[in-house]
Formats: sequence, C-alpha cells, structure tokens
Amino acid sequence: MSRRVLYRLAGAAAAGFGAASAFTPIYAEEANIKLQSKKLYEGRLKAFNEMKDLSPIDELSYTPTARYREASKEEVLYPLIEKSDVLMVAGAFFGDEGKGKTVDAIATHPKVGVVVRVNSGENAGHTVFDSATGTKYVFHLAPSGLLIPGKVNLVGPECVMDPISFFREEISQLVKNDVNYLDRLYVGNCHIVTPYHKLLDLLASGANASTLKGMSPVHASKAKKRGIRMDHIYNDRAVAEKRLAKDMEDYFAFLSRSKMTEEDVLELCKSMNRDMVRIQPYIMDFVTAKDKVKYLMDLYEKEVINNSRFPKRGDVSHMIRETLTSGKKVLVEGPQSYWLSNAAEKFWESSTSASTCAGGLAACTRFNVSDYKVTVLNIHKAPGSSRVGVGANPSSFIPQDFFSRNGIDTLNDLPKGTFDKPADFEEIHKVWMNNVQGNGIVKPALHKGWDLGTAMAVASSETHGECGATTKKPRICGLFDCVAHAEVNQVQGPYLSISALDRGDVYDKLGVIIAYVYNHPAGRHSVSNGRTLNNGDIIKAGDALPTEEAMKYCHPVVKTLSGWKDTPLYAGSSWWKNTKHPTELPKNVADFIDTIEHFTGAKVVSIGNGPKGDQIVYLSKI
Repeated sequence: MSRRVLYRLAGAAAAGFGAASAFTPIYAEEANIKLQSKKLYEGRLKAFNEMKDLSPIDELSYTPTARYREASKEEVLYPLIEKSDVLMVAGAFFGDEGKGKTVDAIATHPKVGVVVRVNSGENAGHTVFDSATGTKYVFHLAPSGLLIPGKVNLVGPECVMDPISFFREEISQLVKNDVNYLDRLYVGNCHIVTPYHKLLDLLASGANASTLKGMSPVHASKAKKRGIRMDHIYNDRAVAEKRLAKDMEDYFAFLSRSKMTEEDVLELCKSMNRDMVRIQPYIMDFVTAKDKVKYLMDLYEKEVINNSRFPKRGDVSHMIRETLTSGKKVLVEGPQSYWLSNAAEKFWESSTSASTCAGGLAACTRFNVSDYKVTVLNIHKAPGSSRVGVGANPSSFIPQDFFSRNGIDTLNDLPKGTFDKPADFEEIHKVWMNNVQGNGIVKPALHKGWDLGTAMAVASSETHGECGATTKKPRICGLFDCVAHAEVNQVQGPYLSISALDRGDVYDKLGVIIAYVYNHPAGRHSVSNGRTLNNGDIIKAGDALPTEEAMKYCHPVVKTLSGWKDTPLYAGSSWWKNTKHPTELPKNVADFIDTIEHFTGAKVVSIGNGPKGDQIVYLSKI
C-alpha cells in the first residue's frame, strides 16, 4: 500500500465551528485495519454470547404466500399520477437508493409540467442515461427531467448552489452533447455555496461525515442570514462584497483557532486530490487569492452573470404555483432521503443539513397543501441496502465509519492481500447467511483472519459497485431494514419501489431485518424518548424507533429467505429474455417482496431489474 497522507482535525465539530486541535498528518498504513477488524469481531462475539440464547420471536415464523405478476406502467404508475397534483420521489433509507428511474418514468407522463429540485445541494448525486442516445450524465442539482424533451426543470430557492461547479460539472455535459436546456431550466434565488464553505467542510468534518460540498457551513450561513443568494450577485456588487466579507470571517476564525496557515490548507487540498479531483482548482485558487472577495465576485461575473450559457433565472416557487393552477402536475425530485433529513429526529446528529423528508420537500415547494393532492413514491435499494455517511445503522455489515477511519477512501486503498481481488462474494455471503441462528441473531466469525462482517462489506461493495456518485467513497452495504422502513411507511405513505432487485440473482439466500435486539457492551441502559432500553429488549417493525444514541447498541434480528439464482430477474439474462411476458414473478422473488410488505405495511409498486432507465418492472398482486 502506498504511503498516503491523510489530515485530520481531531475534535472539530462537523458543522465547522467547534474547537479544533492541531493540524497533523496520519498515515493509512499506521491504521492497522486488520487489527481493527479483529477487535470488531471480538466485540461482536461478546454481544453474541449475551444474545444467543434469546427465544425466537414469533415474527420469524411468518410464511409469505403472496403472488405477483408483471404489469404495465399505465396500469400501476399512471393511476397514481392521474389522481395526484404533486408527486414526490423520495429516498426511503439513507440516500443513493436509485431514485432516477422512477423520476424518469413519472416525468414522461404528458400531464407532468415541471420537474423540480427544491432543497439541499450538490451533495446529492444521481446517474441518468439519455434513453435516445445512451449517453451517461451525472447530475447533482440539475433535475433528471432535463433529458426529457419538452419538460420544464426548476432549481428552487431553498437549494444551496455553487454556481461555478454547477455550470462546469453539470451544465457543461448538456452543452457538450447539444442538449437544449436554455428554455427548459430555470434557477431560483438559491443560497450560494462559496469556496470557503467547502474549505470549512473539508477542515472540520470527521472521516466519512461529509461529501465535502460545503453543506453544513452554507446552511449555517443561511441560518445566520449572513451568506449571499443568487440575486445578490446580480445586483449591487458593493452589497454582495460586504456580505461575503462578513460571512468569510468564520473561515479565518477557524484557521486562527486551529493555528493553521493557508499554506497548510493548500497542502491539504493537494493531498485530497492525490487519486482523484475532490477539491476543484478554483477553490485552491481562492486559497491563494490575496483579495478573496474580489476573486469571488470577478469569478461570478465571468462565469455566471456574463455567461450566456448559464441557465436562466426565475421565481421558481411562483412557477410551481402557476403550473398547478394551469392543471399541470408537478414532480418533486427528492435529494437524499427520509432518514438523512435534518428533520429526522432519530438520526439528527448524522443527517444532512436540509429537510429532505417528504414533509420538508412539501414545505420548500411552497404550494397550498390543502388545495392539492400529494402522492409520495418511496424508493429503497435491495439487496445491498446502503447508508450514506456516518451514524448508527443496525442493518449494515460494519460500522459506517469503519473504512474512512482506517484511511480507506476507495476499495483500492485496502492493504494488498486483504482479500482475493475481487473478494469471493459467493463464498463469504454463504458463510454469513449460514451463521444466522434460529433466533435471527448472526453468529460472528473470521474469514481468512478478518471479521466476517468486514469481508461481507468489502465483497458487497465490490460486487454491487457501491460507491458514492459524488464522493466515490465505498458505501457500506447491509440488509433491507423493515424496522426502519415501517416508520417511513407511516409518515410518507405505502408506495414503494425497490431498485436493483436483480442483484438478488447472485444470492443463494437473502436476509431481511424484522427486529432489533438492544445490547450495550457494558450492560448500561439507554433512554429513548422516555423508553428505557435494557440488554435483551426487542424493537420490532412498527414499534417506535429508538434515537441514534440507543441505536448504536442495536443488533439485527434476521429472517432468512431463499434466493432466485435459477430465475434471474436481470433484464439481460437469458432466463428473463426467454420468458414470455408479462409473467408471474418467481416464487422466491415474491416471498422477498411479500415479507417486506408484511412487516412494513408497504405496497411495492415496482422493482428494478437492470441499470437502464427502462429496466423497471411494475407489479400487481394476483
């Protein structure tokens, strides 16, 4: 493994304004990941020995019986669109669920007038394909509807936007491929993410705690009313300069408290770019600029105000209301997810900075909710459900920060000889599933000297290509969590699309989490909203979900189901192509879907069976 410098500011607050200690380099090879993996195994083993004799809960004996058949988009999706005025496509877990397909399917409906992003920023990332040309696009703030002719796309005023990266990284793709967007894309009075917001994010965020897109710092500026919005740069320059100078004080104060120089900052930026561009050149130019306010205003004048290819401005909230008044429908493309929403009490400490649940999206859309019918389509990804960022997650194979705190930014950073390349997913997964005991508790084990969960995390990430569209960090996978989704169902409604279900084609068995067991390593209890949790307590799907402080000590209860290797769902597989359609879904696929519906109350309307936008199967119960 090459010697790679990683800089950390120990004790710095993730929002960028807490006290920070010295700026010191650490080296990836010093973080003995194999030792950490063994410690993880030892901790799991201790917990297992305390839980192994728990009686099986009755829910483990549930036998799925439902049958499903293929149906058309017109039969399943269009009735939901027809009865609704506003449709929201919302993440149902922790982001990166594969929302683009459903957005695309709804946006093509002739009565949908606009597609809109209403909050958050470029920390969201989604990959879409032009169905006509097959061209791949990576969008962050730009709505996916841009690739659908005739659809108007909006970026709302509660979004936070770095207009430089928005144009250079997103709009430039449209320019390059001659996609007509100037009469179909409008940008509202967004809050501007500046280079110093992104630098504060870099300097103060913990490992894997941020996408380094400036989200926490810019939302802090927004809350303090000290930042600038798009209208500021189009009006009196002196006013914008004054606001920038005032807002920038936090950046200089942070450097002073941390005893850092801008030379230190520049070196950190260079180290972050060692294997890919994470810190853009114009941000590094900001660091070296003597007059930083002038540098920013000159940059905005050149690349935004005087750039004829920059999207048009518009009062997005008013345009949304006019669309609804005209009888057209509005499609809201939700960033991140329910559990990553800043309004999600249970995971508030490790959430994003915007309210990305359906309620937050509705508030930012600014229409009269009493006058219009809203339908939410929740999107979840399984198998290989993943969580973005740090925080408690009983469904994941290893702690969320395990890779990042051991200096693993991509799976290529694993020490040589960690596993076979690629890791033997089939072998590792078989051992893991066979270690699920009769009471649903997973027995820990070692695989070639490594914690079995660590091996599963690596193998799953490699097999499913799980890395962030924005950060390229390996995502940590896990199982479908019915306990968490039961609350999503209660709050955002029953309609659920499970993307990437064709991943199950390589599984002999699958696991679904139907409950948690609380187990604190020191035997201490936790209090969650007045409920005291003691070791051995069970939290079932439908129960009140514990807050994150208690969730750290929750372990999954896994119900095992048979896989469907002999009847692969993947649209390109021989079995699927040679099957007469529409067809009844294979029994084991139906059992998986039925189990999720039974424990969460959801209604699964579609499943994904390939990476392309049209590789989606709509479902109807038989």
